[in-house]
Amino acid sequence: MRPCAVPSLTVRGVEFGGSRPLLCVPLVAQDTASLVEQAGIACALLPDVIEWRADAFDDLSAEALCDAGEVLRNVLDMTPIIFTLRAKEEGGARPMAPEHRGALIRDLVGTGLFDLVDTELFNGPAFIAPVADAARRLGVRLILSFHDFAATPSIEVLAEKVAGMVEQGADIAKFACMPQEPGDVLRLLQATLAARQAYPSLPLITMSMGQLGVPTRVAGFLYGSDMTFAVGQKASAPGQIPIAELKGMIDGLLRYA
Repeated sequence: MRPCAVPSLTVRGVEFGGSRPLLCVPLVAQDTASLVEQAGIACALLPDVIEWRADAFDDLSAEALCDAGEVLRNVLDMTPIIFTLRAKEEGGARPMAPEHRGALIRDLVGTGLFDLVDTELFNGPAFIAPVADAARRLGVRLILSFHDFAATPSIEVLAEKVAGMVEQGADIAKFACMPQEPGDVLRLLQATLAARQAYPSLPLITMSMGQLGVPTRVAGFLYGSDMTFAVGQKASAPGQIPIAELKGMIDGLLRYA
């Protein structure tokens, strides 16, 4: 039996932290037409959650993002949507001034179109607190995340990151790291299990990236990760697996693990 979150967190009828891991498909479109196309393809694949990586969008004005977000919500209907305007420092498509990025995130959260918002722990309390307040007012769930595209920190460092996320109001904690050797992958899984044990009710999203890290995208749920990312049309990070293949792998583990 996998270590579930107790109690789990339900968003639009989708259970974060339940007995089955969730599959999330990222959308990385540059314009509204491409966003609609990617969303339609993703819907046909029946993911549990959709993430809109808005940092890939060409027009990063509040008006353009709000208009695109409204179109996206109409296409996706009741599927939970994560809004992510990722910082360049942690894998975003382009650099943005923190003040502008923070204002855009708050504006988009304020539309009520999205169910979850993901932003990075490194932004610090002055950036995160207003986002958390805006999210809380509308019942939007806050994902605080940490990404390391160069290495995998120690279990102790990852534990500190999760503690910081909890302190700053995260509803869901996420960490994604790049392994340099197989032991890094094992360490990330150990850190995942330790986080689940330290915060039993906190849903977790964890992964080891790249080719070495692929096993965590398939079997990470056995150690406490509650969602994994899969490819619909385009990947948003190295190591993502096409959703149909990933579903089959997870179903096999659920039958026998």
